[in-house]
Order: sequence, then structure tokens, then C-alpha cells
Amino acid sequence: MKKQIAKLTVIGALLLGGTGCSDFLDVKPEGVLLEGEAIQTQQDIENVLNSVYDVVANVYNGRIQAFGSLLGDNLNRPRSSTFMQEIYGRQTNIFNSDVSAVYLDAYRAVYRANWLIENIDLIDIPANRRQEILDEARFLRALMHFELVRYFGQPYGQTSDNSHLGIVIKTSTVRELVPRNTVAQVYDFVIDELTTVAQRLPETNGIFATKYAAYGVLADVHMQMNSFTSAAAYADSVIESGSYTMMTDFNRYEAEMNTEIVFGGFSFASINDNRGGSFNGFYRWDNQPNPNPEFTMDRNFYNLVASNPDDLRDSLWMAVVNEGSPNELIVQSKFNYDFIDVPIVHLTKLKLIRAEALAMTGNNLSTAIQDINDIRERAYGGSTQNLDAAAAATEVLEAARYERRVELMCEGDRGHELKRLGVLGEINTIRGADWDCPGQVLQFPAVERSSVFVLNQEGGCQ
Repeated sequence: MKKQIAKLTVIGALLLGGTGCSDFLDVKPEGVLLEGEAIQTQQDIENVLNSVYDVVANVYNGRIQAFGSLLGDNLNRPRSSTFMQEIYGRQTNIFNSDVSAVYLDAYRAVYRANWLIENIDLIDIPANRRQEILDEARFLRALMHFELVRYFGQPYGQTSDNSHLGIVIKTSTVRELVPRNTVAQVYDFVIDELTTVAQRLPETNGIFATKYAAYGVLADVHMQMNSFTSAAAYADSVIESGSYTMMTDFNRYEAEMNTEIVFGGFSFASINDNRGGSFNGFYRWDNQPNPNPEFTMDRNFYNLVASNPDDLRDSLWMAVVNEGSPNELIVQSKFNYDFIDVPIVHLTKLKLIRAEALAMTGNNLSTAIQDINDIRERAYGGSTQNLDAAAAATEVLEAARYERRVELMCEGDRGHELKRLGVLGEINTIRGADWDCPGQVLQFPAVERSSVFVLNQEGGCQ
């Protein structure tokens, strides 16, 4: 059964309060009286868990992915949004409300998960279900920490011991002013949490997190660390489970069409619930008489894809509007749907992770080659561009990285990938600036200012 992030229908949104960094972490679900005042049944606890999923879905509705795409090299400068232009220009500051909104939403999810973990014993719940609820909450909490540390800290490996600053690890609802944890500490926390819950989460769990969702995120985490053996092993655990099948077409984001999603957000037209609204807002152009989307594609990237006439992704995912005129735009077509499903962990990405990881280790190249060919046969409409069965590791590596760039365009992946390659020494710059210059990380919101919290350096990438 597909795993999806559920639409909350009972618990309301969290309210922000105060101006200190601890204040917004101490928020409570609106309409829920804590302690024993209103949490009286198991369903009340289930509703709080649903509220964690709901906020996570809001984080992934296209907003946080936009940051990763804007920090990469596949997009042009946003057309009108000042805050998004700041991200693209690597000039974010404490007043960027787009960045702040995502940051605060992620910590809302963390707060709700922590409250649930601390208060689940208010109600008698069957032991097995109690453990599942706790493990799902810990999974979502770890997922949010992983996303935040990648955007607000320099990448894993930038320093030899990863002692550079990351984010605050938040595992309780206690109000306190605390300094940022190191990137090493955040990654250790995320890995420990996901490894622990993966041992207990079920293989199938209706619309919620599963062991394969945890394995999939672990594959992503270890790939970000350039820990290739572990990344390949975790990706393999999901791919070889047989629970998910590769799509043969290109409508990965069309609602109710994706058979690859291990964990993600699903939209429902029947209740007018679109979980990819920001993707629509940033990219959609087919429903406009004079297309003018906020985000457009970089001409060099478009030319790279279009240079291979067999690549169907050129025409199916991109289009040139007003070609040759001063108002020419290269637009993105992945998100031209009224309702969008949002893959967070999915088979295509896991195959790309496994292929590169195996190429880097030089192990099991036949599997890596097959992963690349599975993607290429869809992308090129046949086997004409397939890797040879005897392809060398260097050829497989080049193919994996190219296909990842094209296949995951506009999905929030490219900025992280470039910084990971910078750690490996494979690149020196991103759009003309050092791959680890200060502006490559986002600035924290103003509410984080305190005597113990060190903000990121501002000033961009001069």
C-alpha cells in the first residue's frame, strides 16, 4: 500500500509565541489541552501523531525543495520573489520570511513529535501500537533534523571532524536557550534514531512510515556523508524488497500515479487537498495564457539535456516559450497538475544512490549498470543509450551523476549534490562561488538570536 503523509482533519496548526528561540519550540497544538485535560483516548494520541505528519507534509509541499534547487545550477534567478532571489543569490538574512517559515514549520513537527513521546503514557494503549506511535514520531523528528542540518550547516565533511556548527538537536519540549550542535552530532543523532526505529517499524503500515522509509532516508543520509558502502546497502534493502516498482512514464508528480513512492505526500482531489501547492506556485505554466512562472530553467542546463535528441525529458519536462524573443522562458513541466503527489523517498532516487555508491566502491558493478539502464530506458524510450554490461566504474559513475542531475531536476536535490561533490574535491565552485562559501547555507530566522546561539555568517559569497 502506498505510504503517504496524512491530511490532518482533527488537530489544528501550531501557534507561534514570543520572540526568543525557545519560545517557538514551546508551542502546542491548537485546540489540544495538554496533560490529562483533553488527551483522554487513544484516538486523541493518534490525532497528535497525524498532526506531526501534517506539518511534515507542509514542509515538503515544494518550499524546502525550492531552496535546494535555488542553491544549485539548474535554475535561473527567480523572476520576482525578493526572498527567493536572496536564496539564489546566496544572500539570506534573518528577515527572510520564506526561509523562516520552513524552518519554523520543521521545528513545529519536531515539537509535536517530542510532546507525543513525552505524553503518550497519559493513555493506556496496546503495547505494540504504543511502540509504533513512538517510532513513527522519532522517524519524523529525525527526518526534520536531517533536512534542517543540510540547509543551515555546511555539508558533512567540510571539516575533518565535522565540528562545524549545524542546528539544535531538540528532543524535548523543555524551554531552554541552547547553542547549536555540531554537524557530527546532528548526523549521529539522525542515524541513531533511524537505525533504531527501522528495526521495529513494520514493512507495511497503511499511510504512515515503514521500515523501508527509514532505510530510504538512511541511504540518503549516508550518501550525503559520502559513506558509500552504507548508502548502497540501505538503498539495496528498499529496492530489493519488491514492494515498489519503477514507473514507465514521466508523470512522477501527478496525483495517484506514482508506484515508486516509499514515503511521501499524497494529494486528494475529493477533498481539494493538494500537497504540492508550492511546486504549482513556483513552476506551473500550462494554465496561464501568458506563462510567467517564478522559477525557470537555466539555458545551459536545458542545452545539456536537449543536446541528446533521444532524451525524452527535454520535451516532456521542459519547454521553450517565446523562443528567440526578449521574453523567452525555459519552463518546467513536471508540476503541471492540479493535484501533486510529492515523493520524498522513492525508487528512482534510491537506484541513483545505489548506482553511484557501487561505482565509488567498485563493487557489484553489474547492479549499478542495471540501475542506470532502468532509468535510461525510460528516459530515452529504449535501450539505445544503455551502458554496456562491461562498462568501467568511471563510466558508471559519470552516468549516475549525470542521470541524477537530470532525473531529479527541480526536486531540491541539486544544491546538496554539488556541495557533496565539493567535499569529495570533484568541484571547486557552484555558479562561480566557492562550494562552501558562507552564502551556500541559509541564515536562521530572527527568533533564534540569543546570547548562546551563533548565527551563520552573512555577506554572501563575495
